Amino acid sequence: MSAGVKYGLMAWLGTFFLFVCVAHGNFETTDAGFTMHAARALWHRGDSALLTRQESEGQEGVLIGELEGAAFIKQSERLQTEGKGMRSCGMTGVDGLVYVWFPMGHVFLLSPVVPLGDAVGRWLPDADDRFRQRVAPVFAQSFVEGSPVATQAVMSLLAPTMCIATSLLLLYRIARELGADARAAVFTALSICVATQVFSLGREQLSDGPGLTLLLAAMLPVVRLHCGRGTAATALWAGAMSGCAVLVRYQTALTVVLFALIVAAAARRRCSWRLLAAFLLGGLPLLMVFVGTNYFRYGDPLETGYPSIGDWFRADFFVGFSKMLFAAGRGVMWFSPLLWLALPAATSQRSPMRLRWLAWALFLTPLALFSTAQGWQGGQAWAIRYVTPGVVALCALVLPQARPWDHRPRAFKAMLVVGCFVSLTSVVAPVRGQIELMSHALRAHEQRAVAAGTLEAHQQTVDTADVGGWHPRYSPLYRNWLYAWHSRVGGFEGADGAPSAASDQTVGAVYGVAARTPEQATAPLHWADRCGRHLWWRFWGDLYGVSGLLLVVPFAVLGSLLAWFGWRGLSRKQAAGLYGDAGSTGSASSSDSSAG
Repeated sequence: MSAGVKYGLMAWLGTFFLFVCVAHGNFETTDAGFTMHAARALWHRGDSALLTRQESEGQEGVLIGELEGAAFIKQSERLQTEGKGMRSCGMTGVDGLVYVWFPMGHVFLLSPVVPLGDAVGRWLPDADDRFRQRVAPVFAQSFVEGSPVATQAVMSLLAPTMCIATSLLLLYRIARELGADARAAVFTALSICVATQVFSLGREQLSDGPGLTLLLAAMLPVVRLHCGRGTAATALWAGAMSGCAVLVRYQTALTVVLFALIVAAAARRRCSWRLLAAFLLGGLPLLMVFVGTNYFRYGDPLETGYPSIGDWFRADFFVGFSKMLFAAGRGVMWFSPLLWLALPAATSQRSPMRLRWLAWALFLTPLALFSTAQGWQGGQAWAIRYVTPGVVALCALVLPQARPWDHRPRAFKAMLVVGCFVSLTSVVAPVRGQIELMSHALRAHEQRAVAAGTLEAHQQTVDTADVGGWHPRYSPLYRNWLYAWHSRVGGFEGADGAPSAASDQTVGAVYGVAARTPEQATAPLHWADRCGRHLWWRFWGDLYGVSGLLLVVPFAVLGSLLAWFGWRGLSRKQAAGLYGDAGSTGSASSSDSSAG
């Protein structure tokens, strides 16, 4: 094994183990629960459809979460038909069965993890019973959303952490292809990790993490082709990874169009249209999977089950664009501090920069696309998850060429410190619990304003997620620390483990407002959202009555050692043997070097 391969493996394992330390023990979002049940159905029955109680008769292994999920989707369809609401989370197919609308690629990706979760469940056969005893007397929905406990834990521990570790090595590779030396490539990968909102994708269970990993896996060979290296096999791989990325995140199709333009330009310069043909050929099987799955589900190759664009993209563009950039509660400029260096560097014309136009296009496309979305905030996730791929892609293309650590070292160090603070803030409190308390606080503020005559009653219909996503009063950048402190000292729970219903221990403690109704005084209802149990080692430690530190310390020690030696080794010149000396060989033509 070469030194480069050894260091790369150590860096990957170290990053993986360190992110395991901050992983969730249970799903934090309803979306992830629906996707898991679809993956279980696909693995056990060969079809990702969710079954209702009537359809499940005679079927083995159908869980209450799947039954409730199918019933929920059916009910939302009935309400939409009656004009009383909108369809949510899925749609009934032509066969009468219910399918989730979450990306099919994520369902496919999680399916192989199901048997491992089943095996852990057999090893811990009392886990679900213990969980039921903890939450069912207080909040039955926690059990429906939170089981099977073992499967959710395995998916929460493995999928996000493997994706973030792989993404960092891909960022290292992309930097090397752009001509960066080993040290600069390491700085690029690690600074993007700690100083942008990508850090949270190493913990969240949605499709954004895998989607970003596959996007970077496609971007790497595309950059290589643009720089004058690579063969038809490189283009074939780029097309295949692009297709996989689209299956996991449908909006990535816009990015793939840009990649195709780059490959076409490279093919034209090299007078080898085989490159473009190979790229298209690589993506063709995934396109067939996409249209075929949609056709067999819904009778329409382009129907994914999601609502129509007109139902969701109805907000004011300029208002949404401003919020996505600068909203105090989720704005990308605050949650990805490294952009304060990357954006000026991408604008500067002082030195040639490869693919400058692509960096801007990848950054602005999701901003433009989701600025008119009603749910621009991104739901139960840290920051605005929709724009994270654009943030990472811009930084990946700009930083290794601009080298801010050499040209603006003080500013670079400052942004790293701020970024580490933001990333740590995403760990100390659960997003779901923070949103729940924020919603209570917002309603209490509204009702108090109505009583004082400073707000009209009809204005209370505003979406709490929208206001909480931009107003400084509700920003998790400092409310999360209050949440963590009060959760740590036990204010959210009584001696019996039941959630507190005292205003001064819930919304009053975290948001500084007294509740106006009993519901507004309630602590986070999910057991996993109280007392640090959003972290897996605290969740399982409390579930089985053992010290959580005993569970996490081995991962922390091993991860720190492996990450230190691995990334330190990759930063040395001798690590270039793993990838070739991209900074000195195979350089692109002068026209390529000044592209953008």
